[in-house]
Amino acid sequence: MGFSMDAMDWNADATLHERDDGGSEMHYNFRTLRKAPLGQLVRDVAAMPAGDRARMVIDVAGGRTLNVGDIMALSTRDDLP
Repeated sequence: MGFSMDAMDWNADATLHERDDGGSEMHYNFRTLRKAPLGQLVRDVAAMPAGDRARMVIDVAGGRTLNVGDIMALSTRDDLP
């Protein structure tokens, strides 16, 4: 089953990564910050200052990677726990 932005499993296993801007424009290194349910990580990233959250991505179990635009769109959903 694929990841859908419509039917959100806020309890899905997810991992927060921070991009290391020390790489080239085409290649970034990522550092794992922590694992938590998707809903918690979305709330945490949305609460960060804009400069910090710009370097964040969330990997969701099942193979989907959310960039900061995806994360911020999810943070405005009424069903976010």
